[in-house]
Amino acid sequence: MGDSDREEKRRDDVAVEENESFESDATAEKRLVRKTDLLMMPGLALAYFTHTLDRANLGNAKTDGFEKDLGLVGNQFSLLLVLFYIPYGLFNIPWSILAKKYNSARIIPLAILSWGACTMGSAAAKNFSGIMAARIIMGAIEAAWYKIDKPCEVYYLSLFYTRKEIAFRVSWIGQMGFIAGAVSGLISWSVFQWQGGLKGWQYLFLIEGSITVVVATYLYIFAPRSPEKSRYYTEKEVKLAKYRLEQDSQDQDKEFRWDDAKKQLKHWPTWVFAFMALMYGVGVASSSNFLPTMIKRLTNKTTTANLYTVGPNLVASVFQVTICWLSDRHQQRATYACGTIIISLIAWILLGTLDLVRQPQVGYFLTYLITFSTFIPSNLVPVWIASNTPTTTGRAVSLGMNYMAMNLAGIVSSLIYRDQDAPVYRPALITVGCTQGVFFITALAMRQYYARLNKKLDSGEIPHAPGMEVRPQYRYAV
Repeated sequence: MGDSDREEKRRDDVAVEENESFESDATAEKRLVRKTDLLMMPGLALAYFTHTLDRANLGNAKTDGFEKDLGLVGNQFSLLLVLFYIPYGLFNIPWSILAKKYNSARIIPLAILSWGACTMGSAAAKNFSGIMAARIIMGAIEAAWYKIDKPCEVYYLSLFYTRKEIAFRVSWIGQMGFIAGAVSGLISWSVFQWQGGLKGWQYLFLIEGSITVVVATYLYIFAPRSPEKSRYYTEKEVKLAKYRLEQDSQDQDKEFRWDDAKKQLKHWPTWVFAFMALMYGVGVASSSNFLPTMIKRLTNKTTTANLYTVGPNLVASVFQVTICWLSDRHQQRATYACGTIIISLIAWILLGTLDLVRQPQVGYFLTYLITFSTFIPSNLVPVWIASNTPTTTGRAVSLGMNYMAMNLAGIVSSLIYRDQDAPVYRPALITVGCTQGVFFITALAMRQYYARLNKKLDSGEIPHAPGMEVRPQYRYAV
């Protein structure tokens, strides 16, 4: 045996010993995951918190005379939302590519700082043109983040966690959106009663924008780029982190590959998942932008309407974490997404058809159901996509497509809430319920598709999943 052969055999023996050591050291793996949680989760949770504050504060401002102060007429408020969602949807894939090319740990803080500045700048708007320009720029920048994961967020998490661990982490980040909704309601309730030199909504924009800038600074300083490039991991932990991801997915390529991107765009499930996001996205956008407006229908006091948004958001945060934890535990994505969307469908339709003037308590209860159930698919479907996409480039593209479609759903939501349908907005609410039903049917069909593929893999009819030649034991998430 030559020297080169002996050296190669020695390296293989060392690798086998390391792998066997990693397989038996469950304590070290748990310690690594806990450390990663401490490093990753606080910053990402705060980032999504500020994202929701800045994106949805227009709904709060609407209850404080925002339209009158800026001279908005007709459906110009809805037009503002549309003009936000167009770049918000179109810029998802470019941001995903930037995150892949330059690392999410640098791209995310830059985006957060930029949209925080835009939020503060919105307080200086004097007319429709000024606020329109600010919202268009903000939409292009906030496309970097949005959910529950977000193309940059989910891709970033996939560099540290296995596919069985991501959904619960995404839910923890996503529930900060509900807490942000509650906090925004409290801030609005407070500042709308101030008697200062500015309007209440201007104070709201300045306060929430400044919080965002502080969070961006924190993330830039502390967010790890990867286990290999972080000063917080030991050499053994870096090896264990790489081993975990290699066992979870064949592809750990850090380069963006255009061939993989083109192949992913030709893969028909990519477009089906995007369609599903368009459907559940209508409900997500409607709840985010019009919850204060819907609650205002149940009370005559503007400040009380903002305060009433706190309860539904806090309850939703608990339900979201619990349901996503159950989804991770049972490794079922479609089942939990479809189960909650049925509740959402019923609640939206009832909100649009019942006489809630005489029964405001029923209407308020429906807002609780809507807030917790509408958002669950937006957390589970992206994790489902990431689990079933073998290459990192394909993952970045498919997630970008998913969030682009979901964000474009905001345009649909903005257009269906017409001034002439106020205060009930019955056509809009029924439309949202119908989109939830279409998602339900499509998600069940995709679950059956992947279940059939798994059966073929189990029987040997298909030797391995495409792109998983090295891991024939791989099975699709359902």
